[in-house]
Amino acid sequence: MSSVNRKLLVAALAAAIAGASITAVVMTRARYAPPAQSGVDVAVIGDGYTSGRANRVVWPTLLAQRTGLSVANFALPRAGFAADGEGGWAFTYQVDRALQARPGTVLIVGGLDDGNVTGTDNIAQGAKDALNKIIRAGKRALVVGPTWYATPLPVEVADASKEIRAAAEKAHVPFLDAADPPWLTPELMKGDHSGPTDDGQSVIADKIAAWLRTEIPA
Repeated sequence: MSSVNRKLLVAALAAAIAGASITAVVMTRARYAPPAQSGVDVAVIGDGYTSGRANRVVWPTLLAQRTGLSVANFALPRAGFAADGEGGWAFTYQVDRALQARPGTVLIVGGLDDGNVTGTDNIAQGAKDALNKIIRAGKRALVVGPTWYATPLPVEVADASKEIRAAAEKAHVPFLDAADPPWLTPELMKGDHSGPTDDGQSVIADKIAAWLRTEIPA
């Protein structure tokens, strides 16, 4: 074999080996590339009834177990459409954090802590801000009003529920009334009535699960 042919053969072999190495690297990278992160089915926004107060379980966890939906709970105590807890806890800020989870649906539940600002524009403005963020992000928004444990309802609870319903309807967002009649009873509340017991959490989970089956396609 001439020196020229020998050089051509060596070059061809080198090219083939390099090509095989590149192919192997590409295949290896593809095989071990981390999968794209998938979003959750439902992101829950809420107050202390949803975040829990010394509960062993909260209703969003039970909701996931009973429906098979993936559920992320962003609720914080003393939060509402207007109520802001420790600062940055209001529902509109919870929505900001929830959208990072890339949910299919954002479910806002509660509003008891807004009872002291009824008759102002605070609830309507807070609801508008929160719902518009969800809608602009291309996500489905759902709203459940505040619930209670006795009748007649305190005026501030009834008024907060009415104002939240009006804000949801104005934004063309489905609304579930949890105040008339209230979902809970005194027996389903903690001794100081600060929040639902675990059994109360279970009742809330069942109520919301039944509604979501009509609102979220299987």
